[in-house]
Amino acid sequence: MVIKQRFRHRYSDPREIFKMAVPKKKISKSRRNMRRSHDALKANTYEECSACGELKRPHHVCASCGQYNGREVVEAGDAA
Repeated sequence: MVIKQRFRHRYSDPREIFKMAVPKKKISKSRRNMRRSHDALKANTYEECSACGELKRPHHVCASCGQYNGREVVEAGDAA
């Protein structure tokens, strides 16, 4: 193994250059699960379209009638 000149004075053993980071203590199951508590996927929310009554995502164009906020934004055939 060839060690660059600039590392020669810092490390007496060449293997010290390539040491990995290792945790000092074991992470308990409780702490691990508390960290992961925000990782779950949330269910999508839906609301009724005011024009046709179909379910649609909030703040999205209705796929069946093409309306958004009471106006026809997309033609009904192009919405889906």
